[in-house]
Amino acid sequence: KGVPFLHISTDYVFDGTGTRAFREDDPTGPLGVYGQTKLDGERAVLAAGGDAVILRVAWVYDGEAKNFVTAMLTLGATRDVLSVVDDQQGSPTPARAVADALLHIARAFEAGQGAPGLFHYAGAPAVARNDFAAAILAGTPKPPRIDPVPSSAFPTPAARPANSVLDCTRIAEAYGLAQPDWRPDVARIAAGWRAGGAK
Repeated sequence: KGVPFLHISTDYVFDGTGTRAFREDDPTGPLGVYGQTKLDGERAVLAAGGDAVILRVAWVYDGEAKNFVTAMLTLGATRDVLSVVDDQQGSPTPARAVADALLHIARAFEAGQGAPGLFHYAGAPAVARNDFAAAILAGTPKPPRIDPVPSSAFPTPAARPANSVLDCTRIAEAYGLAQPDWRPDVARIAAGWRAGGAK
């Protein structure tokens, strides 16, 4: 058995309506071009057949690239107050956990135990962006005050789903992969950032 085709997709294939976590078989409805291109990619992979795994992830971050976590740490070091949206809910996901999950899936296929298909993989617990920001900055020497604001306060060229929470039951059942807890990971990144060292 060889390694399957592994394709990364996104929570942006959904329209973000509703309050429950999205399952793999829920109707899609991208709000913008990015989400539509990712959905088109999913369909192309499935149409090609063969052993393929599509992994939808959400709110991926690490301590180095340009992302929400590094943005909050950078801004929090110079400001006393940060305005952060409170009407976007999601599942922060450590980039290293995504890499580990892909490796786990590849090894399962090599062992003849792989399950092709579409899966959700994201961190837990679900959290609003303003509360995520507060958690990121909690370990800094002088955490700024977080002022919750609506998304309309920060207009963006592409609309973002209000609800990006992903139900990860299917991947847990197929591969035994639990959702990674982002809280200790964010604390680790903040500590490294504070020390100016490892991310």
